[in-house]
Amino acid sequence: MNKNLVYIVSISDNTAKVDHSLYSKYCIQSWEYWCNKHEVDLHIVTQSDPRCGKPIWNKELVYEFAQGYEKVAVVDADTMIKWNAPNFFDLFEEDFCMVHDDTNWSWVYKSMQSYGKFFNTSMTMDDYGNAGVLFFHTKYLHICEKVFKLYSNNKQELDNWDKGGGKEQTIFNYMLKENNVTPKWLSPKWNLISMHKRELFKHNFQLGDNTPHFIKHGYIWHFTGFSIEDRISIVKQTWDLVKDNY
Repeated sequence: MNKNLVYIVSISDNTAKVDHSLYSKYCIQSWEYWCNKHEVDLHIVTQSDPRCGKPIWNKELVYEFAQGYEKVAVVDADTMIKWNAPNFFDLFEEDFCMVHDDTNWSWVYKSMQSYGKFFNTSMTMDDYGNAGVLFFHTKYLHICEKVFKLYSNNKQELDNWDKGGGKEQTIFNYMLKENNVTPKWLSPKWNLISMHKRELFKHNFQLGDNTPHFIKHGYIWHFTGFSIEDRISIVKQTWDLVKDNY
């Protein structure tokens, strides 16, 4: 057992239109390489816990699995880490780290309005981070436990949520705020979201360099914000482009 852990939920959901493993298998290969290189334990959740109606809520069960570790990273299965990314566990001590999610203010605002009913606190855009890449000291595992308890107490409503605004992300942000946890905000390079909106799939054609911006400048590439079908294609293209570095 190493002192740090990367925790990923990669569950094939029978109710999903598309098999998520068609893209996650490439992302996980990148994490396997990186974790081995930096002597970090990697745990992939492939079977949903019976307590979870939707697979995504297995993320919060990290509070049970990560006991005994010093630091943990909870990352989505649609993230790929660059082969030479430095050890992000060296970036913090007893902190909770994440990256701001500010690519769609309207979506975030509506999500905060919808999920705010469960909390007695308020948030602004300055408080809101993307929950697809989280690095934190295990003293914060109680936050994950509290999120899972909220889910369990409202399971039917949350499993059938039809008000938009995502799943657990906004709830997680509210829980941080309600428990007076101020995140250490990291550079976007540690969670490059909405890469297509940021034109990061383009390259410096003026320099004759065909390497996409996201590969050159990011450490963790988060393939989100577009359809699952596009995600499968883009992740596969990316892996074909970079796999020889792993």
